[in-house]
Amino acid sequence: MAIYYTYQHAGAWEAANERGYLFGDPAYGIFQDEDYAYHRPAYDWLAGQYEQRTEISLHGNYPVWLSKTRPDVARGGYLEPGEPGVVLTVELPDAHVLEVEAGYWTFALNRYFLSFEDREAKDEEELKKSWEKMFDRDWCEAIVEEYPETNTKYHYLVDRIDVGQVLDVTTFVEEGAAL
Repeated sequence: MAIYYTYQHAGAWEAANERGYLFGDPAYGIFQDEDYAYHRPAYDWLAGQYEQRTEISLHGNYPVWLSKTRPDVARGGYLEPGEPGVVLTVELPDAHVLEVEAGYWTFALNRYFLSFEDREAKDEEELKKSWEKMFDRDWCEAIVEEYPETNTKYHYLVDRIDVGQVLDVTTFVEEGAAL
């Protein structure tokens, strides 16, 4: 068991209270904005990786993103300006949590080949296989040793958060810049 934090739309939290758990509900996801819809294939791939690596079904939904540090919502950029949100402090079983190196996640989001070789992926299979390195902490840490100007920042994924796993709820209204 470990403590994590997640920020969510207030509406997603209200729905979670009614249902008894929070999950990666597409109704509150980034894809509601057509400007971000092109990221859907990367999120679909990530959902498949979560299911494969944890052997836990997402039932067609997306995982919930987590951090080991409390989000600094005062700096903004988490939701759209004026939108109400919550920061949840949760305690979750380790077996349900998958670690992802956040910087390398952007390679999948933008369909870049995750390699420090000076070449492109040979095909779609090699491209997607390269993204799997974001789950390999040893590989990520070895890159930092080889390229000291880089660093790592880990985020975490979980299939769902039962309301009983929530230790604290902090409300906020987004005041920062638009996403």
